[in-house]
Amino acid sequence: MKTIIGVVSILVILGVGACTTAPKPLNRNLAKSLDNMDKMNLIRSDYAPGEITKLCDAAMEDAKARFDEIAKTPASERTFDNTVLAFESAAADLNDIAQPLTFMGYVHTDKEIHAEGSACEEKLGPFYVSIMSRKDLYDVLKEATPRSVKEKRLFSETLRDFEKAGLKLPEEKLAQVKELKQRLAVLESQFGTNLNNDTSQIVFDAGELTGVSPDFLNRLKKTPDGKFIVTAKAADYTHVMENAANGETRRRMLDLYLNRQAETNTKLLEQAIVLRQRIKDLMSYKTWADYRTDGRMAKDSETVLKFLNGLKEKLALRNRQDVAKLLKYKKELEPTATAVKAWDINYLAYQIKKRDYNLDDEKIKEYFPADRVIAGVFDIYSKLLGVKFEEVKDSRVWGTGVKLYEIKDSQAGFVVGYFYADLFPREGKYPHFAAFPLIGGRLTREGYRYPVAAMVGNFNPPSGDKPSLLKHDEVETFFHEFGHIMHQTLTRAPYASLSGTNVAQDFVEAPSQMLENWAWSPKVLALISGHYLDPAKKLPNQIVKKMIEAKDFNQGYFYTRQLMLGLLDMTYHTSVGEVDTTAVYDRLYKELVGVDPIPGGHFQAGFGHLMGGYDAGYYGYLWSEVYAQDLFTRFDVKAKRDHLLDPKVGKMYREIILERGRMVEPLELLREFLGREPNSDAFFKRLGIKS
Repeated sequence: MKTIIGVVSILVILGVGACTTAPKPLNRNLAKSLDNMDKMNLIRSDYAPGEITKLCDAAMEDAKARFDEIAKTPASERTFDNTVLAFESAAADLNDIAQPLTFMGYVHTDKEIHAEGSACEEKLGPFYVSIMSRKDLYDVLKEATPRSVKEKRLFSETLRDFEKAGLKLPEEKLAQVKELKQRLAVLESQFGTNLNNDTSQIVFDAGELTGVSPDFLNRLKKTPDGKFIVTAKAADYTHVMENAANGETRRRMLDLYLNRQAETNTKLLEQAIVLRQRIKDLMSYKTWADYRTDGRMAKDSETVLKFLNGLKEKLALRNRQDVAKLLKYKKELEPTATAVKAWDINYLAYQIKKRDYNLDDEKIKEYFPADRVIAGVFDIYSKLLGVKFEEVKDSRVWGTGVKLYEIKDSQAGFVVGYFYADLFPREGKYPHFAAFPLIGGRLTREGYRYPVAAMVGNFNPPSGDKPSLLKHDEVETFFHEFGHIMHQTLTRAPYASLSGTNVAQDFVEAPSQMLENWAWSPKVLALISGHYLDPAKKLPNQIVKKMIEAKDFNQGYFYTRQLMLGLLDMTYHTSVGEVDTTAVYDRLYKELVGVDPIPGGHFQAGFGHLMGGYDAGYYGYLWSEVYAQDLFTRFDVKAKRDHLLDPKVGKMYREIILERGRMVEPLELLREFLGREPNSDAFFKRLGIKS
């Protein structure tokens, strides 16, 4: 499962874009902050204590003043420039200041600065709601007259955002929606902050960790009596669950992982679900899912549920076969075993992969030193998309190992954008992989403003005399997340609200999911691999062949789990009244996966998607993958021609899919790139099931 893109951009909420007339100037401190970013398009991290709080408050104060001025524009003096475009300019400036500030709450090493970033995000949520609830602004903007096709697109999308915020409601109902949304924003922010700051850990002795790699043990901290401290971070959790031979060790590890912030976050989620129901009632939607999907590709909850339920029967047989294979192997290890436990799945699947396909991730990762993989992926994306990446030396960053890169167009040589790479774990850092948009691309009077993004991850750090080594699924993840970075930074859409990954949420994963296919090409693997002791030694062909043969293994379980999570999300958000989120999860897990859930687990307390902008949207991973695999048919190997590194096809992909953002509806982009109507044939073919 790939992670969310990152914090929810305020651009999506505010609908911001370019300005063609001189906007009202920022106050002096904020103008200086933006001016510094314009010079190199960097973000700051060298904040003094209290500075983020002051800048955050000043940004909101300045934005409010600018919005007030727009709302007071006399009817006789209103133009598209001094209403809609002025609104966008003010909102875009707010975003360009606020996103980097809140980002510090995910990555900064100083606890005080980290806390200020989180607090800023918590304050901004209700502030954004208040802006989109302003009827005076809406009344001014809706009277504007767009002068071009591009302005018409911006105009319609901006009004849609206001109207989804309740601006067509009577004043009394609008006030209620505003108050509820502000409360909801606080709950969502608190949920994410709790997960980011989680320090859950567990202690095992050496015997309990039989099966884990020496490298893993060597990097663990120890207690005074010599026991090993294992955290609930993804890298620790995954390694233990796949390698620890002791079932009780895995059970305890899973229990720890599924109970991160259990009591607090479960309560926050259940409160949020009730608030969402009250909002959808005031907005006259049947369910919260209908409210959220309005304006997306799926359009409504009925379409989503039809899509998900349509996969149930198709995946059920494959999943039963996969679980039966796991149980058969477990009986070989434990003759008296009668069922697969939740804590067995990852372990059994990995052991079968090693036995039946002779694939050992610990051996394979020796061919994937992180530095080599990163350089190799950069080289591939450079050739494919017509760009080049240059590290910006001596840049100011927020943590050891963080690097800044400049992106240039290969032919013309002009700067396209910038991105940061923060790829190794440290205390207090966001615990998963994500791509964060920090500065939005947009057209200004001075030219196109370069977008800035950050890829945040948690690869295993170097251990002893070994560099950071990546498992193949981490290589695949890197292709995916770097795809998001390309979508965010190669954008040329004129309006920030419609640029980069500010596309329909059930399409946003498709461009990156498509690029995961490159991680399975023998030609590509040869380009990015090289043994850490001898880079000339590539990943052996026989291993590559076995990896491809094993690719289909356990996919029934994987996609069934994705289906279960999509249905879990939709069940929560099509329910009426209070929801026992634990009971719903346990029921669906048992029903769909076919395995008993771990007693006392609270998976939903760590399901950040539901409180990070993907509520009633998790179906988008499966929905997007249908289109991702269809997109890949343009690159697939056919008639003995390998298009994976074809710059002509890559140029089309960059210009049609990556550059346009939300200026055009996703289906139109797909039709243009494919040269036909999109379909699900490639998706079902990949799963080995009939469509």
